[in-house]
Amino acid sequence: MHHYRGAGPRHNWVRGSYLPPQYRAPRYVVHNWRGHRLHQPPRGYHWVQYGGDYMLVAIASGVITQLIINGVR
Repeated sequence: MHHYRGAGPRHNWVRGSYLPPQYRAPRYVVHNWRGHRLHQPPRGYHWVQYGGDYMLVAIASGVITQLIINGVR
């Protein structure tokens, strides 16, 4: 059984949790998702990067819907 940690500075951001507003700033948003080998985000979502972790986040609410931890898909 594998136990994967969450994303973020304390590894506690998991699917369904809220990304803090300061990490939704433009400097964390991945605009070149193809260059990062990510799929196109659905309308109303964007990819956010923290270190080697990627999170698919609902723009309006900040809810994390998908995680890629250290590039592991």
